[in-house]
This record gives sequence, C-alpha cells and structure tokens, in this order.
Amino acid sequence: MTEPTPPERDLLAAELALGLLDGTERAEALRLCLSDPAFARAVDAWSIRLSPLLDGVPPVVAPERAWHAVAARIGAVPQLANDATVLQLRHWRRGALLLGAIAACLALFLVVRPAKIPGSPSVGVSQLADASGAAILGVAYDRQHGTLRLSQTSIGTATKMPELWIIPSDGKPRSLGLLAQDTKSIHVSREMQIFFENGATLAITLEDPGTAPHEAPSSTPILTGKITDI
Repeated sequence: MTEPTPPERDLLAAELALGLLDGTERAEALRLCLSDPAFARAVDAWSIRLSPLLDGVPPVVAPERAWHAVAARIGAVPQLANDATVLQLRHWRRGALLLGAIAACLALFLVVRPAKIPGSPSVGVSQLADASGAAILGVAYDRQHGTLRLSQTSIGTATKMPELWIIPSDGKPRSLGLLAQDTKSIHVSREMQIFFENGATLAITLEDPGTAPHEAPSSTPILTGKITDI
C-alpha cells in the first residue's frame, strides 16, 4: 500500500474506527494499526470523537438466528474464552447493531470532509427522517464548495418527484430543486448558501414535476432533518 499522507491517514483511521473498510483495505489498515502506534492512537481518538453520534440511535436487536449464522461461518467461540475475548466480542456486537443506522450519514461526511479551520465549521450534516423518526436519507453540506451530497434519493412515486427545501430560522421554505432518481450531489447556488445555517431544517416533499419550480411546498414534508455543523 502506498504510504498515505497525514490527511489520508486521518481519514483512514476514521474509516477503520467506523468499520467502513472491508477486504484488502481493512487488512492493510489493520496491519498499519499494529505497526504504527500513532495510527492506532488516531483510530482510538476517532472512536471517542464519533461515539456521541450513537447516543441518538435507538439500539436494534438482531434476531438470534443472525448470530447463529455468524457463528456457523466463523466457527463457534470457544467456551473457555477469557474475559478479554468475551468483552471484545460484546463490544463488536454492539457496534454492529448500531453502525447500520448511522453509516450512510457518517460515510457521506467522511467523503466530503475538507481540512477544518478552527472556529469556522466547513461541513454540516443531517439525517432526514420520516414521521416515525426513522432515518432515511443522509446529507452532508460542504460549505467550502457549496456542494450538497446525499446518500440516496430513490423516494419518488410514479407521478411525483422529491423536492428538497431549506428552511432557515425565518421559517420560510426555499426550494433547492427537484431530485432526480439516484441523485448523489447537487450544487447550492450562492444566493441559497446563506440559508444553510447551523440548525436550519432540510425537508423533502413530493411535488408535481410539471409545475416546477415551486414557490412553496404543496404538501406536508415526508422527510425532515436539522443541519448540525461539525
């Protein structure tokens, strides 16, 4: 593996801490973790830094059959495993239960995360949730480039398309346009960038594409989420 630059090492440490690596990438990162104490400390630091993001995610208990299937694939854990091994397994099991709910949003954040200037947040993130509170869409806003990245937008119907809105502190929705299926990123115009304040709300409604652009939503949003600077 080519020796990563300091910013790339920091990103790699974050991805390893979140469990976003697999295959060869994960194996190489683990080898680096074993051979480089500074990199190992960076992984630990990212784990601590990102752990508060788990607080708002309700735990989801996987069916017992899922753990039996895992055990069958990797071999049963010896009955006489020492306490450290048991604790480690419990740690990874808890992480696996929670990771799915936040991985999309965090992965999105890692992709767009530029070098951060102290006192000047450069990335805002949001999880747009439905009425039940289930997170459906991860969003990251790169303030430096005015780019909004989305985890997925396959949420339209046969006759209507999702329209994205920004709602700042004045409470007035402003359209960011219709989202075509599988849109991954959009550029936010300069006149709209000023409304992407910390705490502003992103919302999605289903609208008639034939009458776009719209001055205001025609229905109740199906997804909403507040922007949080990080």
